[in-house]
Parts: sequence; structure tokens; C-alpha cells
Amino acid sequence: MNYFIQQLVDDLKAFSVELLDPGLHTGQQISAGLGTVASTAALLKSIDFLTGLVPKLVNELRTTDATRKVNVHYTPVPKYGTFSPRASDYQQDTQKRLLPARWLTTVPIAELDIRPLRWLLYLLELQQSALKNLETRTNKYIDNSLLSQKGDSAYAQNDRATLLSMRSRLTEAEVKLTSAATLLLRTVQIRFMPSPNLPAPYPRSASWLHLRRYAQQLLDPSEFLPGFLYNLLNGVVEMADTPYLYQRWCGVKLLQIFESLGWRCYDDPVGALFLGGEIRLIKADVSISLWVEPRFAKRTPHRSGFINRTALELHPDYMIVTPGPTGVDAFILDPTTTTNYEIRHSKSRYLNSLEAMGMAKVAGNPVVRNPLRAWSASPMHTPHCELDDSEGRTGTVPMHPLDWSEIPLKAWVKDINDYALAWGRLNGLSA
Repeated sequence: MNYFIQQLVDDLKAFSVELLDPGLHTGQQISAGLGTVASTAALLKSIDFLTGLVPKLVNELRTTDATRKVNVHYTPVPKYGTFSPRASDYQQDTQKRLLPARWLTTVPIAELDIRPLRWLLYLLELQQSALKNLETRTNKYIDNSLLSQKGDSAYAQNDRATLLSMRSRLTEAEVKLTSAATLLLRTVQIRFMPSPNLPAPYPRSASWLHLRRYAQQLLDPSEFLPGFLYNLLNGVVEMADTPYLYQRWCGVKLLQIFESLGWRCYDDPVGALFLGGEIRLIKADVSISLWVEPRFAKRTPHRSGFINRTALELHPDYMIVTPGPTGVDAFILDPTTTTNYEIRHSKSRYLNSLEAMGMAKVAGNPVVRNPLRAWSASPMHTPHCELDDSEGRTGTVPMHPLDWSEIPLKAWVKDINDYALAWGRLNGLSA
């Protein structure tokens, strides 16, 4: 067992299981025993399972589990007939004899029991209701992320395509549920109401028994879905690669530290942590922005108030934009799963590559305003932050899931807290 990944998974699940999904990033196959999959992936898998089973369920109900009955017909043809019990079906001949004018025949028919179909329709409607709630939440996440994925680079175009593909998967799932429900209604050609009651007697054919084995997972997914998916996915699930799990874990810890210092987020932060975007934080009438994976296209103004002056596209993991003396200022935290010094120190590149769109003045002369700090976060076993320069403009915040202490990160965030409140109150403005 990889205890590092297990701790990341446990902490992210406690905040939001959606943060386990690959999202815009690459994924990895891991043992389902390490955790469950994101709610979106779980629901789509269960919808695929149920809607894929519906045609087999209907066919077996028709051919195997249908009740055998007979239709009675009266016919003037004696072939395959028996004497009718009705007196009106006899007549006298010229010799006063009673002779049969109509014969009784029976035709066996198969009659569907509608109770299993009513229960099956109930399961489909449960899935439909869960999908509607998921669509509302996920489409909001996608819309917000699309605003921050602007750019002409191949990376930007690929991210937009991935976001649109996520939306199309939800639409496809809705179509599958609608088609399955339509098939049920066409099977009996009458409208019928769904029923939460397990049909009795229960159909005994193979597909119906297969459904019953997993019915409880569909009825109560929060409790039973992990085990269901373990069997359905052959013991493995897909989730984000370890570097992205760690990045999101750092983002959750960063947000929690801000909240412990009294900053409040009045919108759902999961969407931004999952797909990128802006999280607005407010304290004492001062507002700051926590930007998650903002995309800075070359020489294109960004909504954060900063611009990329280099020839390359930039996307720091976390950028906190605060009020400053002459506009907005920025603090960057860029997590990495390595402890290598060169890689950690490379995060300082944001200090020179990003600039505020508004200039500052020194002795009456306009000067460029770069981010105030650009630090890395790394899973190091140290009790305090490490400086890479004498001014503290770059360095590393130790953040190890298996040796977690909030003290170093809180000290780093406390500087931002004090800076934002001082300039926000002094100038009466917010970022």
C-alpha cells in the first residue's frame, strides 16, 4: 500500500470526493481498496450499468418470467376445439337433435407482470434525479473553468475540449436514462407509475438476479457504491495522478488555513480546486482572490490584474491576489512532489515573468510591479519554511501528508493576511 497516496485520498475525500477525479489532468489506475472514485465517475458508471442491463431485463421478463395464461375463443370450426358449456352455442337439426354450432378453443399467451417494470422505472428515476443534481453542480464548475482557460495554445485548446467532453458525457448519460425509460413504457404500451417496492414474486432469470445483487448499491449509493464499483471495475479505479492529488491537497490545506484566520468563502470552492478558477475570500470588508491554476497567455491581460510578459504560457498552481499600495499584489504557491532544490527554486520564475497591469511609481517614475513572493510547497520533513533568498521572496513551505503540521503554512499565510488587511483597510479597496 502507498501510504502517501492513501493519506492524500483520505484527506481529499473528507473535503470533496470530486477532487479525486482526473478532471483536466492525466489519471492513474489504483486499487479500489485505496478509496472510491469521484461522484461524477461513480454515477456515470452506475448509469451505464443499469441502462445497459435494461434491454436484457425486458427481454427476459417477456420470454422467461412472463406468466402463462390462456385466451378462450368460441369458433364455428371444430378443429382443436372442445364442446362449449354455453347452451346458446347449440342448435337443433331437422331431427330435433342438439348439435354444436360453436366450439371452445384455448390459445396460450404470455402475460407480463408489470410490477418488476414499475420497480425498474423507480431505479431509473433515482438515477435521473441524481444526474440532474450533478449536472447543475458540474456545469457551473465547467462554466467557471472555461472563463479561465482562455488562450490559443495547444494546452488551452486541449483543456477546453476536455471540459466540453465532460459536459457531453453528462448529456449522453441523460439520453441513456431517457431511452431506457421509454423502452419500459413501450414494452407494455401503457403508462404506469414507478414503485419503490421490490416486486414479489421477484423474477428469477439471470439478469434480474444480477440486478438484485446490486440493487442496494443503486438505492443507497453513499453507503454501498464503493463495494459495487470495486466489483464492477475489477478492483481498480481511475483517479488523478499523484502530483495533481498533491496539488489539490495543498489547495485544500491552503484554503483551510485562510478560513482558520477568519477569511470566509461564500461560494462553493470545489469547482475551482477541481477544474481551476477563482475563489473569493472576504474578511473585515477586505476581499482577496485565490486563483487556482490561472492560465496566463502571452501578453494577454488576465482577470487577476496581471499579465504574462514572456513568450511562454504560464499557469502557477495557486496565486493569491490582494490589495496593495498601488493596486493589486500577488503571492504564488506552486506545489511539487519532489524535494529537489533546483525544481523547488524554479518556482521563483514567476517573480520576473508576471507583472501587474498597473504600474507603480518610484520618485515619480513608473516601475513594474511583479508578484511579491513565488514559493514552492514540497513534502519535506522540516518544521519550518525554508528561504531561498535573504529577502524571502522565494522559498519552500514544507507540506507532507504523512507528517502534517499547519505551523509552516500558517506562518506563510499569516504574512498575506496581515498585508491584505493593512492595505485593504488603508485604501478602502479590495482586490
